[in-house]
Amino acid sequence: MQTVKIAATIVVKPEHRQELLGVFQQLVLASRQEAGNLRYDLHQDIENPNRVVFFEIWQSQAAVDEHGQSAHFQNFLKAIEGKTESVDIVLMHDISDNANR
Repeated sequence: MQTVKIAATIVVKPEHRQELLGVFQQLVLASRQEAGNLRYDLHQDIENPNRVVFFEIWQSQAAVDEHGQSAHFQNFLKAIEGKTESVDIVLMHDISDNANR
């Protein structure tokens, strides 16, 4: 079974940054407790503090799907509604093992 990696970039409205940083931290803590989660990190852009990037690794697509339906993720979606400028989510598989060395 192939792991799924996610890079989720969120640009928050400046007036909501402090509030949402707390919401993001809560999501990280809860998501790290999920059975299918291998990694769940939160990063802040050095040049634009309103841009954050979640980097996630999940055991499978099924684990990603379960995460999306979890109560804490649904609460997160409600908490950020109307408070972001953009949300960009990229789901990936690692193909570096296929590269010629």
